[in-house]
Amino acid sequence: MTAWPSIPRRLLLRLAGAGLAAAPLPSRAQSQGAGAAPVPSAGPWTAFFRGQRIWAYVDRHSVRPGEPLNVMMAAGPGEPARRVRLEVFRVGAGAPRLIWTSGFTEVAYRGATASGAAIGPGWPPAFADIDTAAWPPGCYFADVVEETTATRDVRAAFWIVSNPRRSGAVLARLGTNTYQAYNPWGGHSLYPNEDDERRGLMVSFDRPTPPAFFEYDAYLVAWLESLAPSLGGVDYAGNFDVHADPGLIEAYPLVITGAHDEYWSGEEFDAFQRRIFEHGGNTAFLGADAAYCQVRYGDLDRAPGGASRGRQMVCYKTAADPIARRGDVGGSTLLVTGNFRSGARRPETMLMGGAFQSWFDPASDQRPAYRVVRIDLPLFAGTGWKAGDVAAEVVGYEWDNRDPLGDGRRLWDAGRSRIPVLDPARVSVLFRGEAIDAHGKPGVAEATWFTSPAGAEVFDAGSVRWAWGLGKEGFVRPAFQKFNENLVRQLSARR
Repeated sequence: MTAWPSIPRRLLLRLAGAGLAAAPLPSRAQSQGAGAAPVPSAGPWTAFFRGQRIWAYVDRHSVRPGEPLNVMMAAGPGEPARRVRLEVFRVGAGAPRLIWTSGFTEVAYRGATASGAAIGPGWPPAFADIDTAAWPPGCYFADVVEETTATRDVRAAFWIVSNPRRSGAVLARLGTNTYQAYNPWGGHSLYPNEDDERRGLMVSFDRPTPPAFFEYDAYLVAWLESLAPSLGGVDYAGNFDVHADPGLIEAYPLVITGAHDEYWSGEEFDAFQRRIFEHGGNTAFLGADAAYCQVRYGDLDRAPGGASRGRQMVCYKTAADPIARRGDVGGSTLLVTGNFRSGARRPETMLMGGAFQSWFDPASDQRPAYRVVRIDLPLFAGTGWKAGDVAAEVVGYEWDNRDPLGDGRRLWDAGRSRIPVLDPARVSVLFRGEAIDAHGKPGVAEATWFTSPAGAEVFDAGSVRWAWGLGKEGFVRPAFQKFNENLVRQLSARR
């Protein structure tokens, strides 16, 4: 089992959308003396680890082996220039594997303006046109190591190396949009939800990003890597990869989505709806709160005539989106960046079987359990479970169920919804749990299963913490791992 470094509790609250403003780094200019960079008057810098000195980001959502990668870096406020190298690791079944090490280069302080959260700070590459030809497909991160002291800034950047052959049996599509939505670096994120000046309407991928991957998705990826050889391979993608190439998900027997996969484009929703209800493609949503907020992408620095790289993400979350002023001309209603369920237009329940109900503080001590509801499917073979048994303490911090509002309508409205109804008789509950949400209200989490009219087998785990049961110390249970292995093997079997 892999023990990933703990993310500070305050950062977790920001990642959870608790609405905290970005915290400026304490000034060290006085103690650094000569050569110290000036401390900005504003506080757009957010530290992701205690004592962070170097910040970094990459300029691509993903790269194919052989495509160049640029890594932008800067020393933080009050930090002197430092000579550093980059160490690049691939996440695997065991300890991350060192793939590439750069030479040393000097990295100095660079500014971060008030627009940094929306369009990025515009730093030049510290390492340009890195040759990725020898990098196997997978999930990657980089540590920054100082030359004189060997001091390490860990998990400074994250990216995906995709498989151009699309030869895996499984595609794990991670919720990379959500990593950015909760990212406060540069002065704002897409939170809090209220209409006030602290919430941004657009955020950039070209900025330092919290290591949110390591809170949930890293456990899923490491576990999938342990199965990859016997499955026939696992490939990886981010949200924008599917947005830019919706046909990507049709190449795989099984598509899995990540733990907290809240922010999708309309094009991505379309792609998954076609996969499940037209093409019969097996799909496992191994998290919760998926397809909750609709976004669209921008690329302010796109080369003339070039394809969009999707380096900005826009999400108004309200009717203030200018597109809403068009009415429904040309299907504009489906382009508004609000919740997919807003106005009952495309409720997630009709895509996945369940949908987001509520959440609790991720820093709380709650450890609600999922209990087994039915055991008559082949998925339960070898688990030893009986109905009512505890499967794992993995409910939270956000969860789904079949009828989030509890009114029997499952968010769907015959007169307004723009998505066909999913017959409730098709959807069954495999696991159920109970939790108290952040407002003190009891909630119900459900992990659901259905077969679409096109023949797709679809599982919704209904909990962000689902992947903790696959690898996080104190949450792992062998029977839970066995169920998940059965699930992945059954759904990824080539037809």
